[in-house]
Amino acid sequence: MKKGIFIVLLFCLLSAGGLMYHAVGEEYGASNFSAEGRKLQPAPEGHIPGKDNGAGTGTHNAGEDCGICHRPDGKASNHIFTISGTLYEDRAARKILKGAEVILQDVNGNVISMTSNEAGNFWTYTPIGSNPRAVANHGGPTIKLYSYDANGNLIPADPADSRTWQYKAWVRNGDRIIRMVTIAPVGGATDPASRMSCNMHHAGLGSRGGLWVSSKNTLPSYPSANLSFRKHILPIFKNKCVPCHIPGSTMTRPATESDIASPSTSVDYSKGLDLTSYAGSTVSDITKKGVRDLASPYQSNPDSSPILSMPVSLAVHPGGQFWTTTDADYKAVRQWIAEGTQNN
Repeated sequence: MKKGIFIVLLFCLLSAGGLMYHAVGEEYGASNFSAEGRKLQPAPEGHIPGKDNGAGTGTHNAGEDCGICHRPDGKASNHIFTISGTLYEDRAARKILKGAEVILQDVNGNVISMTSNEAGNFWTYTPIGSNPRAVANHGGPTIKLYSYDANGNLIPADPADSRTWQYKAWVRNGDRIIRMVTIAPVGGATDPASRMSCNMHHAGLGSRGGLWVSSKNTLPSYPSANLSFRKHILPIFKNKCVPCHIPGSTMTRPATESDIASPSTSVDYSKGLDLTSYAGSTVSDITKKGVRDLASPYQSNPDSSPILSMPVSLAVHPGGQFWTTTDADYKAVRQWIAEGTQNN
């Protein structure tokens, strides 16, 4: 996509509901506040990065779940965060990332921007809009937080319930942007007063890995020829393509009324791809294609492989942009494809 066209797509306007953003002629608001509706929404522009940073130094307990203490009944109840976490240079959470931006947009279109400090930490006290049609689900039964009266009129979810404070998020560092796939709540599944920091799910050893965005390469260096799938290529995919392209079910969890309707606005964020496997996988009767399926047909023109072209800078990829054509990770995958996509 040419730069001029990309800028046009990010054109924004001011509306009564807050800053609303257009992309391909679509306005993002309450009517499409779902994983499907926001799947390709570009990161909001036009705000001051870090405008919603919380006061103080906040250099302690990097990587820990801030919501344990910074909640109404926690040890730090005099500093109740709405959202918080730690940002890293890679998914393994090996090194913190200073000065990158975490962007949120709530159901009302309000944009919240935080920048990571010298400890990689970010936090804010800024209110996050309540989704009147919120549902709560954290791996168990889905709970409707709204209802309808006898005449079919909506009785909205309690705006004081932190499970209704929902947002779409992006992480940005320079021209690298990673989108959150789904719509997430601040609160947990059952506790209307909880505060889940990003660290609760994004930890170095967790299934999602650390919250990250960077131009750093996965490995310090790569050989100029005879690349190994297991030694060189698979670590790249595990670093940059997990947790979306993994075995088994990868449906976004329900967050709003349209997610539990038929058809549902929940999405399969793996697109039937398991990029942790060369040949693909079958788990619980869910069969997914592997790396080979997206690489082998492109040996004569590696740059056309979706593995390379989808997450490249300025491309339209629901998961964001991970590299440019000059990055060492990109060049390594390209070389491996040109060498015949060997399972070595």
